[in-house]
Formats: sequence, structure tokens, C-alpha cells
Amino acid sequence: MTAGTTHRVPLTREHIVEAALAIVDTDGAESLTMRKLGQRLGVDPMAVYHHLPNKAAVLDGIVDHLWDGVRLGSATPGETWQAVLVEVFTAFRIRLLQHPRAVAIIGTRPSVTPAMFRLVEAILQRLEAAGLSGSDAMQLIDCLSGFTIGKVLAETSDVTGGHAEHVGAALASLTPQTHPTLLRALAGGYGFAPEDEFHKGLRALIEGWPAARAGG
Repeated sequence: MTAGTTHRVPLTREHIVEAALAIVDTDGAESLTMRKLGQRLGVDPMAVYHHLPNKAAVLDGIVDHLWDGVRLGSATPGETWQAVLVEVFTAFRIRLLQHPRAVAIIGTRPSVTPAMFRLVEAILQRLEAAGLSGSDAMQLIDCLSGFTIGKVLAETSDVTGGHAEHVGAALASLTPQTHPTLLRALAGGYGFAPEDEFHKGLRALIEGWPAARAGG
């Protein structure tokens, strides 16, 4: 390399997606444009189009990248399908919390990506070995995916939009005359505990699945 030259990282699909996710992490998905992406990468925006044809493709790349970061541990002897699902969706929640401003993307884009298919294939293999297979397993995975995304969206709403002051003002407007039952529940020790609520809800959905399946 001669004096005065600079080393540029080769432009790849992975590099582009990582840069796009960094923009989303900082400024939100609505701020992501192909022009801003090109600026962050230090290239003409047209160079990005050679790898990803439009913003929708970039967003799909972010979805794939998020799914690819969900880590499934090795199978253990005698594991139950319930334990497998707790492990998977706990890991999924952790992955989403790493990128709170991107959660809305994975919740609104089609989750049909190579990384998602690889993960679901690995999950289904583990579930089948533990006694849950076929459409029954797929339906439960769908339910738990929606539950996890929805809970993380609610948990991170203040990070992405700043609603704490609005919630506080709304609660302050409640009176014993208008909302006596709600106020008693709040006074009884209820507090926003997203991690505890997530794990309780996750286990309730998983453990209640056999009864729901039996009920048709």
C-alpha cells in the first residue's frame, strides 16, 4: 500500500446489513435510507444496489441478521420439548433486546429468511426428538414468536418512542370513583416487571399447550 492510500473494507451484503442495522440502532428504522446507508459505508448509494436492490431488501437482510444471532445450545440427554422452547425463546428475547429499535422490523417484515429456516429446522429436530412434532410444533412456534416479539415491543417502547411521561400522566388521572378495581390492583404491588412477566407468560403458553391441543 502506497503512502496516501486508504484501506477500504470490501463492500459485501453482510457489511451493508450490519451498517444498516447500526443506523437503525441509533436513529430508528424510519431514518434508514439508501442515501444514508451509502454515506455510512463511504460509497455511492448506487454501489449498495448491486448487493441489495432496494430498502425492502435491506430490511429483510436485517431480519435475517437478527434471526442468525439467535443461538440454540446443544441437545442434552432426556431434555423435554418444553425445556427446548423455553431455551429458544429466551434466547430470541435476548437477541431482540440487543437491538430494540429493530424489533418493529422483525415484527412487520415476512420472517422467511435463510437464517430463520435454519433455526426452525434445528428447533424442530430437537422438538421431534423430545416428543413434539409436525404442525403441532409449528403452531406453537408461531404463537411463541408472536408473544416474544409483542412483549419486547412493549418492553422497549420507551426506548423507541418515549412514552413514560404519557403513561405516568394517564395513571395520575385515575381516581377511586372511576377505576376502583384497577387502583386496588396497582396498590397491591403490581409493577412493570418485563422479564418476570415474559418468563411467566412463556411458561404458561408452553405448559398449557397440551390442554389447548386436546381442546381442538
